[in-house]
Amino acid sequence: MTRKITLLALVPVLALGLAACGSSNADTGASAATSSMSSMPMPSGASTTTQPGQPSSTTEDGAAAVISITDFAYKVPASVAPGSTITIKNSDSQAHTVTSKTGGFDVKVDPNGTSTLTAPSKPGSYPFVCTFHANMTSTLVVK
Repeated sequence: MTRKITLLALVPVLALGLAACGSSNADTGASAATSSMSSMPMPSGASTTTQPGQPSSTTEDGAAAVISITDFAYKVPASVAPGSTITIKNSDSQAHTVTSKTGGFDVKVDPNGTSTLTAPSKPGSYPFVCTFHANMTSTLVVK
């Protein structure tokens, strides 16, 4: 019984100590990327980043080409350049894929993760689906 009371007495002390560890970055204006949370291990494949020198894509209005996944739905740019790199951001707590119905690309995006996709080199319309959730469909336009 004495051991249980001693261990339970430590819980508030540990909680206060942990809270203090995360608060120092907010006081100095440091970004979230340098917070104590950034040292937490991430599941493998949680994100894929574009390598230096790899072409990135912009949309016709100059914005970065991003396919967003939120609430089991895709938000796709109006069009992308052939062979360009597209960022895929999954805001859902479930994994999704961006899988071409005609072949050419198949990318898995972990829950709350980010991946990249290389657009087909040939202009055209490329319908795609999430292989985990068949009701999720969209089309990537390359021109």
